[in-house]
Amino acid sequence: MRTLSSLSIGAFVLAVASLAAAQDVPQLTVGRLTDGEGPAIDGRVEEDAWSLAQPYSAFIQQEPNEGRPATERTEIRFLIDRNNLYIAVVCYDSAPGEIVVSESRRDASLTDTDSIQILLDTFNDGQNAFIFGTNPFGIEYDGQVMGEGQTSGSGFIASGAGGSQRGQVRGFNSNWDADWTVRAHTSERGWEAEFAIPLKTLRYNPGADRTWGVNVMRNIRRKNEQVFLSPVPRGYSLQRVSVAGKLNGLSLPTRRDVKLIPYVGGSINDDKTLRANTVDRSGRLGLDAKWGVRADLTLDVTVNTDFAQVEADEEQVNLTRFALFFPEKRGFFLENAQIFQVGQPQAIDVFFSRRIGLSPGGQPIDIIGGERLSGKLGGGYNVGLLNLQTDQAADGRTGTLTPANNFTVVRLQREVGRSSVGGIFVNRQAVGDFAPADDFNRAYAVDAAWQATENGKLFAFLARTDSPAAKGGSDYAGRVYYSYANPVWSSARGYSQAGDRFNPEVGFLQRQAYRRVESRYGFAYQPKRWPSIRRFASSLNYNVYMDLENRLESTFGHWHVFEIQPRQGGRIALITDMQQDRPRRPFTVYQDVAGRLVVIPPGEYASWNSGLEYESDPSAPVNVALRSKNGKFYDGDHSGWDVSLGVRLGARLLSSAGWIRDDITLPFGRFKTDLVPITVSYSFTSLASLQGLIQYNKQTSTISSNIRLALLDRSGTGLFAVYNDRRDTSDLTSEALLGRSFIVKYTRLFDF
Repeated sequence: MRTLSSLSIGAFVLAVASLAAAQDVPQLTVGRLTDGEGPAIDGRVEEDAWSLAQPYSAFIQQEPNEGRPATERTEIRFLIDRNNLYIAVVCYDSAPGEIVVSESRRDASLTDTDSIQILLDTFNDGQNAFIFGTNPFGIEYDGQVMGEGQTSGSGFIASGAGGSQRGQVRGFNSNWDADWTVRAHTSERGWEAEFAIPLKTLRYNPGADRTWGVNVMRNIRRKNEQVFLSPVPRGYSLQRVSVAGKLNGLSLPTRRDVKLIPYVGGSINDDKTLRANTVDRSGRLGLDAKWGVRADLTLDVTVNTDFAQVEADEEQVNLTRFALFFPEKRGFFLENAQIFQVGQPQAIDVFFSRRIGLSPGGQPIDIIGGERLSGKLGGGYNVGLLNLQTDQAADGRTGTLTPANNFTVVRLQREVGRSSVGGIFVNRQAVGDFAPADDFNRAYAVDAAWQATENGKLFAFLARTDSPAAKGGSDYAGRVYYSYANPVWSSARGYSQAGDRFNPEVGFLQRQAYRRVESRYGFAYQPKRWPSIRRFASSLNYNVYMDLENRLESTFGHWHVFEIQPRQGGRIALITDMQQDRPRRPFTVYQDVAGRLVVIPPGEYASWNSGLEYESDPSAPVNVALRSKNGKFYDGDHSGWDVSLGVRLGARLLSSAGWIRDDITLPFGRFKTDLVPITVSYSFTSLASLQGLIQYNKQTSTISSNIRLALLDRSGTGLFAVYNDRRDTSDLTSEALLGRSFIVKYTRLFDF
């Protein structure tokens, strides 16, 4: 009886503690509408319907003065009917003429503009969520959060970060495009916005009187101030789902969602590098379909897949002996992409979707069709199933043939609180008449994430690959990594290893046969005596690589000796890079179009360089970023710079120009690399834009252009027109054109 009594008392204490914790976060109640009474979405919060929802306005600063009330009032309201969730936000501003609007394209970063972002934890699990955002121009910004933005040991993302770069998914996927509507309006009281999010766009557990997690972040850009509905500790972002408030009183119907997205496209391609006929004209028809199998599980089907409208890759200069990482940008692979992530991002990725439908040289390979099932199974389980079939392809430059392949991925993960455990299976199997016998590659992995403390998390995975003996046999890779962050300090330590026959052909492996010890330390302090300074910071990243016999191979260190961040934005920093390398085989560090090579011979090398980094206020109409570097490179000298100039004319016209220069003198040869990217973007509306990317690369003696017109309708669909051009600059007296293409594609969303 005494034991039972003790257990009862303990249970009571835990219940009281849980109730107290629940009361610490904001509690909101959604207003209920009957069908047909939804407000008009025009960006003016004036309709009588909004009086049915109680406004919430007690926002708290994270920056610059953590814990203090916001300096400008913000009101947010929530309404729901059987079809939509409606959200109204009024961002009062004492100086509406100084509101900053620096972005006008869909999914553009909201960091350097006045903006609002709304997080919805629709399963109320404190881990996963959707984010919807906008700015005074009314752009659509949406994304998915998984594991509080910390999947695969990618670490925490500081508040105010603009989301992942296009294709850089990790724990936050800003490439997810949902079907919803937002309108914004600027007035004498500030700016305001209205959202209408169809319930079939979201994933949730249906039923009456449900509760979701909710948080809201407002960016008041001229003050460089970030405020939250539910306070988020400094050092973390809106993606810290576990501290979100609660949205109560939701009555959620069973989700019925069928979407059909057909497309029609045509192209003319003139490739001067081909051996035979250089001009190819083609037309394509295809279909993507989406079915909400359950409210929390989605099936995607694709037939004759086409990615003609996808943005071009930005070129990179590689001065190392290891592979470069180019991100995935194709939309079919990006929704729910976090579920499929296992390994160490950009170092040991067990599955990397860019390997499907692209040759090693980046040439497209037709995807005949496939399907993907992703979402939740209940009981804390996440599932991801993918199967795609590619066609055989012949390389017109070399004449080599790539056989048809079938790709299968099976992923299962169990979430337990803020921790998780899971596994993945990846298979590539050559099929068809041209497939060699036993041409396959398989990868298996198990992974886990353990929330050891409130601010510390441990990540681990173990993977194996199997291939026929001619392709390397079997071997293992794995990693253990612990990350910790609080408002002042952050640190991480890790150990990883990849065997000499570990070969994830449908993944990404930067280097083989190594052991790596990694460490990261960071410090950030906000002085109270200097109001013009937002933060002092310093950080150190250090990595040691050894071979499998524990012989030192290389070390890399990057030290931000100090960094000063002015209150209005930007930064100035002193940096130092240190490197030791012991290549056992010669490798080519530079090769130009004339065939001239600069080769680093085997040996032991130690080098370093240091420099200054400067960024002006990125929200200003004209902004500058500069990084200089001088020092040693292997047995020689290295100097260079990376400079960019951004110019903004209003919210519609954005442009930037950069120049990346490396000037290297070695005993084995001297060379200079120049990379000059120029980008221009003009937005007619928040859904219609014209973008241009022009890149000059001295090493390849080429200048390339990618011009893209997008007239969007819903969920990223619409009309696309793309022109690509590539020219040789090595001999201006001869024919310079290497290739060009013109592509028109139209997609349309039909939902039922």
